[in-house]
Amino acid sequence: MPTSCLKKYSINRVSNFMGSLHGIPVIIPPKSSLESISALIDRIDGLLLPGGKDIDPYFYDEEPSLKLGAIDSTLDAFEIEFLRQAYERDLPTLGICRGLQLANVFLGGSLYQDLSDYDKLAVKHNQYQTAPWQALTHSIEVKEDNLIQDFFGTSARVNSFHHQALKDISSELIPVAYSSDGIVEAAVGKNFNFLGVQWHPETLYQDHENSLKLFIHLVGEAKKFAKQR
Repeated sequence: MPTSCLKKYSINRVSNFMGSLHGIPVIIPPKSSLESISALIDRIDGLLLPGGKDIDPYFYDEEPSLKLGAIDSTLDAFEIEFLRQAYERDLPTLGICRGLQLANVFLGGSLYQDLSDYDKLAVKHNQYQTAPWQALTHSIEVKEDNLIQDFFGTSARVNSFHHQALKDISSELIPVAYSSDGIVEAAVGKNFNFLGVQWHPETLYQDHENSLKLFIHLVGEAKKFAKQR
């Protein structure tokens, strides 16, 4: 599945089951104006940032490399501003794949524009065309005392469909899981109610309870946020 299809695919998968968790999914049009964000964000109690296109390296002060994929700078600017206002409100946020990468960029970090730029690369991180979305394809090691360990234990297997990854890690993010070759696979916010994963739990939740727990957690945190408004 090309990266341009990932966002629509992720949104459809999540929207199909969030209601069963007693959460009401609200799909925010990505082409909404920046001026509309304050009104939109006041209507929600949690935020899910799904997978999608590559992030324009302009937003982390780099020129585009020859291996950069499709980008949409307007979408990037909209989601970064949305995330900024979510950060200011401490809005519970779950980032999936691009969503984790976007949070790192927003918070001052950078990305490998293509994993071939990573000199310790030893794992196939993009399983597109070689494995189904529901297949667990590589292992992760999880640090102790964090939400990912609570849900997945100290090691697990995940699916993997990305050619970019976190490079310079923002000081506002705490990496909590890594692939065997050292790529950050999950992170939590230091001063922000954020949880991000590099894999795609929205394709795994039916067969793997640990992936479902990520969405149960988001809905639970959203309920707490709503009560505190």
